[in-house]
Amino acid sequence: MLRAFADGHSRVYQAAGDQIIVEYAVQQSEPPVPGAGLGWASPESVRTPLVAPLSSPLRDRLDIRAVLLEAVRDPAAAANGVHVVHGMAGSGKTALAQTVFDEAVAGHGVVGLWVNASDRSSFRSGMLAVAHDRGATQREVDAAREGRRAEADFVWQYLERSPEPWLLVLDNADDPSVFGHGAWLRSSSRGIVLITSRLRDAVAWRRAARHPLDVLDLTYAVDVLRDLAVSNEDVAKLELLARRLGCHPLALSHAGAYLGRQFLEPVSVDEYLRRLDADPSLLDRGAAPGEQELRRLITGTWQISLDALTEEGVPEATTLLRLLSCFASAPLPVGVLAPTGLDGTGLLHADPPLIGERANLALEGLMTHSLVSLIEASAGAERAAVRSVQAHPLLLETVASRVPVAQRALLLESAAGLLRRLLSTDSGRYVDPHTLRLFTPHASALLGQAAAHRAEAATVSALAVVRDLRDQSYARGDYATTRALADDAAHVTQGQGSAEALADRHERGRALTALGFFDEAASVHESTLEAREALLGPEHPDTLASAHALGISLYGLGRWAEDERCMRRAAEGRVRVLGATHPDAIDSRGRLAEAIGQQRRWDEARELAADNLVVSEQALGDDHPHTLLSRIALAWVLAGIGEWEEAAVHTRATLEGSERVLGMDHPRTLAARQRLADVSSRIGQWEQALEAAEAVRTTRQRVLGPEHPHTLSIEIMLARILRGLGRDAEARETAARTLELCARVLGDHHPDTLACRAEHEAALGTAE
Repeated sequence: MLRAFADGHSRVYQAAGDQIIVEYAVQQSEPPVPGAGLGWASPESVRTPLVAPLSSPLRDRLDIRAVLLEAVRDPAAAANGVHVVHGMAGSGKTALAQTVFDEAVAGHGVVGLWVNASDRSSFRSGMLAVAHDRGATQREVDAAREGRRAEADFVWQYLERSPEPWLLVLDNADDPSVFGHGAWLRSSSRGIVLITSRLRDAVAWRRAARHPLDVLDLTYAVDVLRDLAVSNEDVAKLELLARRLGCHPLALSHAGAYLGRQFLEPVSVDEYLRRLDADPSLLDRGAAPGEQELRRLITGTWQISLDALTEEGVPEATTLLRLLSCFASAPLPVGVLAPTGLDGTGLLHADPPLIGERANLALEGLMTHSLVSLIEASAGAERAAVRSVQAHPLLLETVASRVPVAQRALLLESAAGLLRRLLSTDSGRYVDPHTLRLFTPHASALLGQAAAHRAEAATVSALAVVRDLRDQSYARGDYATTRALADDAAHVTQGQGSAEALADRHERGRALTALGFFDEAASVHESTLEAREALLGPEHPDTLASAHALGISLYGLGRWAEDERCMRRAAEGRVRVLGATHPDAIDSRGRLAEAIGQQRRWDEARELAADNLVVSEQALGDDHPHTLLSRIALAWVLAGIGEWEEAAVHTRATLEGSERVLGMDHPRTLAARQRLADVSSRIGQWEQALEAAEAVRTTRQRVLGPEHPHTLSIEIMLARILRGLGRDAEARETAARTLELCARVLGDHHPDTLACRAEHEAALGTAE
């Protein structure tokens, strides 16, 4: 419905929101003398931005505002007279133009002219009004409107003659064809043209200065929420909401408006986030009643660009964006979208169909309309950056929520197939760690969506990818990533009693142990062990693996007698079922030696550890990871007996092998380096001990955090080494700080806490 009202010499039709159509009936017949001032009121449709008023003052954008206002201040000296501000829907392009417009008019004495350039009719009418504002007669306007004068030349004739400098804003220019192949876009010494558009690239902009507009910085995003009557929430909550919305200006505006208008039953940020997770369309309810057209609705605003791409002959862009919405908002390497891979999926049967040879065109269209960006994602200091596609998280979320039900399973299955194809490796081989890091968030997001929408085939495929990446992360010692992937898999298979589901629980427990959450890990392993005994039997390799894993978590808790029982069961069972030379049997026997040694049965521990190392060396070789574990176990037992020189020999050999086989920062390498710090200190090599201990502490603090039990253990050792070096004040400070953490993290009676207390007392004794 069009609403019409009289406005000066015109009738203005309000179509919807910021879309204005003006029918001009200008009465002026003679032009004023240039410079003498106009004898009639200019149409407000070009002197006033006919857009929704700003709900919050413009935040951020300071650099772009400064550049634009500098050009407005002296257009004759400006390097370029045409500027294009481009960005995704809702990024605040119109708000920026409106603010610059107001600042230019109020602070720099220029004439502000505002034209809606969303379609040819509105643009043409608006530009004729600009000519009239600058002194054209009604007769001249009519002649141009009727095609008896060249419109662009006519309008620019009056812009060039303008006695006052001007700023001309061409808003919502998402269809460059309205500019007649650029004929309307010209530079002038009398003023500056400012265009707002979703289009990043257009032939019409080839000579323009372009300014990309992204989301707000977090601080400014919080300010926007505070402006909209949610200032009673603390900053941390507002930051959480801003991050959830990706600091997207329109989304922030809607969310803040919604929260600020809940008069009868106020809604907290926590409650709003909970509701938003359940229904992304909640964002639309923050739009004012007069802003319910598509351009102002978050869940539909992207559709304008997709519809435009369809009209341009690229309907595949819709399917490609829906496919991207199956993944995370993190950079997605473009290799996933290789044409051969796409043709191996069912996307040919999507609506619209997507085939490989059209994928590049579809991606280019999405980029042009600012729906996605092509970036160079970091792949580490020693590798070239990876070309990747990235979209705003809110865009992906809202697009995913609007995927037709009939298309959802097909898209998810296709996305899972693309990941499996790209990440598949030969048996026993892994993807490189940088690839692993890049694809982990996408595997997690895909699995979550597939499971949530009960897309069975996609869930099975995505679960296989997640499990594979989880196991690779654990093998590399990246336990934080392991835990995230293990949680994802275990959540999807929770409640299932299959062997695969129990394996997911087992791997989650191993990740918890590696991260130092020994109590939680022990609980997970106890329940998994019980379930595996019932399903598979007490001698099944998986059941024995659970006994082994439970023993490791109990060791971390200092419950060594219980650890011994579990590890003895695992070791003896694995020898019977798998054979004495199997790597798993060797691993369990080495761990059993440590459990026995912790109970001061050193002779028994030494015999077992020494025999186990011989078996491992003969069966697996000197550099096999399990041989390295066996050797460090023997080194630990020898240190416990006090045979420091022999312990040092085995420790150095283990460290060298671990660095060579596993890498400098692998957890097992760090454990060997910590053992070297200990034995070096015992044989009086204090400087070598200090160097090793500090290296371990630095890496563990960075990777595991300052409160991880393994970090605390090296801090205790470091306090002793500092005391041995005579650096008593540092030793006391380190011991005191670590004791406080040990008591809080491990408990007052944990063996490491007791050891730290003893070291603290010894350090205090040096001050007497």
